[in-house]
Amino acid sequence: MDLEDKSFCVSRETMLKNIALKISYIGKNYAGWQIQKDVPTIQGEIKKAIKKITGEDKIKVIGASRTDAGVHALCQVANFITSSEIPPERFKYALNTVLPDDIRILKSCEVDMSFNARYTPCEKTYKYIIYQGEIIPFLKDFVLSIKSELNIEKMQRCAEMLVGEKDFAGFTPEKTNTQRTIFKSQITKKGKFIIYEIKGRSFLRYMVRNIVGTLILVGLEKLKEEDFEKILKGEEKARFTAPPHALYLADIKYLGYDI
Repeated sequence: MDLEDKSFCVSRETMLKNIALKISYIGKNYAGWQIQKDVPTIQGEIKKAIKKITGEDKIKVIGASRTDAGVHALCQVANFITSSEIPPERFKYALNTVLPDDIRILKSCEVDMSFNARYTPCEKTYKYIIYQGEIIPFLKDFVLSIKSELNIEKMQRCAEMLVGEKDFAGFTPEKTNTQRTIFKSQITKKGKFIIYEIKGRSFLRYMVRNIVGTLILVGLEKLKEEDFEKILKGEEKARFTAPPHALYLADIKYLGYDI
């Protein structure tokens, strides 16, 4: 009987699978990624969808990034442990049949049990889109319209200051552990669109939006480049947080995983 019990436990363990999801969503109708009481969230909708197709009640959905209310994702990554017999690659199709239209699973696959979307080392890319001029109605929920001319050269010089290992205390309300490493910080102009791209291992609360807001003030020449440098040194705090609706979690890459 003891042997049978042990055998049963082992077989139950081997049934468990760690499923990774590549997710895209429009953030407009949600209070961000993280589950909150009495408001719709991306994590909450995905958890409900998994429960619906698997019947499992205690699923924990772990996200790579806790995007703010209104922020969009071209590529968010999450994982969950399941004993469901649904093939890993079929979760994409099954979940998309029950999720709202503004949340889509782009890919589902099995990963090692040690994989954790939040804590497994990765590289994240955020993009912020500014539209130079009178806003086109169907773009209003996806870009920030600025009618005034922006000094792109000054913005780019300030953006380049962020590359490397820095203390970003001036760009976040967080008080501790504010050191971060940035691999890329770049402004690109394409016609009427100005795109800010920032790439790093991890980001602090409101960090990207505060950086963008400060770059905009530099571009409008309401802040000098020296003022930007003071904020970066922590001598002052960022004065403008860019609105969330033009921010995108654009890409996440994990070493050794093709998600």
